Amino acid sequence: MKQMRLGLLILRFGLAAVFLWFGYSQLSDAANWTSWVPAWASSLTHLSGTTIVLANGLFELVFGALLVFGVWLRGAAILLALHLALITFEIGLNEIGVRDFGLTMATIALAFLANNTTQEHGT
Repeated sequence: MKQMRLGLLILRFGLAAVFLWFGYSQLSDAANWTSWVPAWASSLTHLSGTTIVLANGLFELVFGALLVFGVWLRGAAILLALHLALITFEIGLNEIGVRDFGLTMATIALAFLANNTTQEHGT
């Protein structure tokens, strides 16, 4: 049981590090990320690429922090997995898309493994 809890903790912190790094990077230098915003996202939302990047960065920071603290873990993991699935689909089948597919699957695994009382158990 301790191995399962340790594995879950490592998975949580590893994924959180990815989301926190990308969120911070987008908030600190949004202009560097706007080329990744698909045209359909701006058309659909009527927001500039910079605004979309900033919103995405905030989303990733907030939900990455939820992973760190083990708060609303299953819900956060599900939303992050859906978010990554959309990114993976948009990027397509290349080295970045395959990496993001792996991260998506890891985030889905976290959603299945998590129970929303993880924080109460000290992990």
